[in-house]
Amino acid sequence: MPRPRIRLAGIVLVVLLGAGCQGVQAPKVETPPPPPTGTPSPSPTPAGNWSQALDFSGDVTGTMSSVIPATPQVRSECTGRNSRPASVWASTIFGFVGSDVYGVLFSVGQYRGPGSYSSPDVTVQVHSSDNSVVWQSAGARSATFTVAPDEESGTVEAKLTNLGSNQATLQLNGSWSCRT
Repeated sequence: MPRPRIRLAGIVLVVLLGAGCQGVQAPKVETPPPPPTGTPSPSPTPAGNWSQALDFSGDVTGTMSSVIPATPQVRSECTGRNSRPASVWASTIFGFVGSDVYGVLFSVGQYRGPGSYSSPDVTVQVHSSDNSVVWQSAGARSATFTVAPDEESGTVEAKLTNLGSNQATLQLNGSWSCRT
């Protein structure tokens, strides 16, 4: 599939997620704009210490066990306890799966507090570090996501569709954390 079509899908996705997440930016943004008033602020916890147990199978195979330290190109962040009911809960995590860096984005629209969420209320996305390949939950029952009572950890089970081929080719399961 031509690269411009993938970029177009990525741009459309960034616009859609940006409108819904209000403050969680896609990884390609060099300097993120300040969040609008009323949007939850990302957690100030140093992301380099966040533990993950995310298993990938399909197009990407392996386990993400921690996030990488922030760089100008990538920064893991989490709204966590700053999220308010009827607002958005979101987290972006960057880490190694094998020798490659991947980004994982979780977004819960109409957040009701800790608990379980399913598609379409939750969106799960995985992308390569250069955004050349993007997978996203699509359709009902493609993702189940839980937010624990601490609002900084939980679990995920998601079957993700490659946005370039429109085929469900990536499975993501395990526990996530945006706390030390």
